[in-house]
Amino acid sequence: MIRRILYFAIFLLLCISCSVSHLVYNNADSVLLSDKVVIGGVEQGIVIRGKNISNPVLVHVHGGPGYPLFPYINNFSNLEKHFTIVYWEQRGTAKSLSRKVKEESMTTDTLLHDLHEVIEYSKRIMNKEKVFLWGHSWGTNLGMLYVAQHPENVIAYVGSGQSVDLYTNERLCLSYATKESKANNNTQALEELSNIDTAHYSLDDALKVRKWVYTYGGIVHNVNTEKPYVNFDIVKDVFRTPEYSLADKFRLLIHSKYSGRTLWDDMMAINLFKQVPEVKVPVYFFLGKYDNLVSSKLAEKYFNFLNTQNTKEIVWFNESAHRPLTEEPEKFLNEMLRVKSVYIN
Repeated sequence: MIRRILYFAIFLLLCISCSVSHLVYNNADSVLLSDKVVIGGVEQGIVIRGKNISNPVLVHVHGGPGYPLFPYINNFSNLEKHFTIVYWEQRGTAKSLSRKVKEESMTTDTLLHDLHEVIEYSKRIMNKEKVFLWGHSWGTNLGMLYVAQHPENVIAYVGSGQSVDLYTNERLCLSYATKESKANNNTQALEELSNIDTAHYSLDDALKVRKWVYTYGGIVHNVNTEKPYVNFDIVKDVFRTPEYSLADKFRLLIHSKYSGRTLWDDMMAINLFKQVPEVKVPVYFFLGKYDNLVSSKLAEKYFNFLNTQNTKEIVWFNESAHRPLTEEPEKFLNEMLRVKSVYIN
């Protein structure tokens, strides 16, 4: 009954929300394209924004998997002055979720093929030979796997909230949440965490753990409020997103776990220590000191292990956890511009 009431409330809110789709604006100085593009045989949402078409192209690979991107692209507005940014919602996510996206297509390999098509599309439409690639959180797995396969397409790679070994990382999340809950004598949290079956760790278990990782500053550093990882703030952001049609909003909210559920086994099998021991492109890890959602300590260990004859560098964000873009925006912008300046005159 409660679920039915929730769905009905969501439907009513969707009905009063406004949406704009298929906006295309292009001139000599700036570019704005919002559209669905056939990628991997299915329509997927892509937004391209920038202030100067002569700027280099930066392809962004979002997290989650299945975490919506389009509600948050205004956080990138300062970067758009210096890069033409390609925002792509991965298959199974928001504008890229439809009945044509079959569960059997939800694999890491398929998403990597999709990413390759997105980059080839971006190069073609923007008339570029290579792109900068920026992955965040889950997207860093795809990013590192991609640069290992297609170094010819990438100027340099930036990974923020760099993920490495998802199986190990989930155990580190649980350990952090338990440790902080004990330190704060949080009996509710300890009871919830003690009921998690670590032998058969599931997506629902991961979301329970994330609630307490968030509470104790492991996702956003300067936060000490109990808050689910997926919360009503996200719902409000989705309602306000002009790139989403009414149907997009409804699908996103009702099927918010689709990507995580269908990709779960693939995700748990990713281990970059084994899969990507070496890369042939410059690599930059932007790591939040307090990131305990995607362990920055594990990312540092992988960084030291990674072999490359090109530049590799860690940039530490000492006042951030998992989201340095929004926790330390000025430093994030400056570091991105520094990376750009090394390769673009």
